[in-house]
Amino acid sequence: MTEIIFGLDIGTTKVCALVGEVREGQLQIIGLGLAPARGMRKGMVIDVTEASLAVAEAVEQAEQTSGYDLSEALVSMAGEHISCTNNTGMAAIGRNDNGVTVEDIEHALNMAQAIPIPHNRQIVHLVPRHYAIDEQEGISSPIGMHGFRLEVETHIVTAAKPALMNLSRCTENVGITVHDFVMNALASGEAALDPNEKEMGVIVADIGGGTTDMALYSEGKVWHTKVFPVGGYHVTNDIAIGLRAPYEVAEEIKIQYGDCRPQEIDPNFVFTVEPFGGEKIQVGRQDLAYVIEARMEEIFQLILEEVKRSGYEGLLPAG
Repeated sequence: MTEIIFGLDIGTTKVCALVGEVREGQLQIIGLGLAPARGMRKGMVIDVTEASLAVAEAVEQAEQTSGYDLSEALVSMAGEHISCTNNTGMAAIGRNDNGVTVEDIEHALNMAQAIPIPHNRQIVHLVPRHYAIDEQEGISSPIGMHGFRLEVETHIVTAAKPALMNLSRCTENVGITVHDFVMNALASGEAALDPNEKEMGVIVADIGGGTTDMALYSEGKVWHTKVFPVGGYHVTNDIAIGLRAPYEVAEEIKIQYGDCRPQEIDPNFVFTVEPFGGEKIQVGRQDLAYVIEARMEEIFQLILEEVKRSGYEGLLPAG
């Protein structure tokens, strides 16, 4: 039987619907839908009706291109409401000749997620980082190993229940049930990083329209995650303010002429802009690059400060 996987990314600037078909263990993309986002700000729903209309447009395109009627999706999540923590769970290993069993691991994971969280938050991801049996640490798969005490160190991602409920309402309004929520940074890590990079230590930073989502990997597992409420929208807004131009005009300028490396731009390169008031002006592309560079430096400075705060600064030889 063919397995169909439907992913839905409800972002600040666009809604992306992607349909994949698993054939012989390989995932093949068979459908795509894209629509401008509405009713979203910084990764969170601010207008359910408008956001639902944007989701409906993307889902309709995905159904038409894939030929499937879609009813269930993996939905990405972003926003400053997302937070993370690390915790360890412990369980006694059953007295049998089989060593550690799946039930032992589940018991240890259940103990790891038994953390105090406010009633308005929920655990979205519980990611095992590594296991230990008695005094032996650094175990990646303890199944079948013998000992008396099993420990698991986990990375736990939590999110605000109201934010997730609002996303669910948007999808349910168009007949799509949420199968699971997936943090943007973790999805990006699975798509963009190879196993060697994760093993050596690396950061993935997904700079979206309203947020920048960061995940830090080491020893093959995610160690730290963070969402910053700044992204491409803020770059466009900086341009709009600097040029005194409408947001739509600033977005077109960013796409067509944008760069964050002013030292590599020809200082004589100019282009024409029509700001508020209707009188056209000449703008240097290098000047535009300085504006973009300032905002991008801020984003990467936030990432650097978060890495230092997390204590994992020395674990990133892969960049």
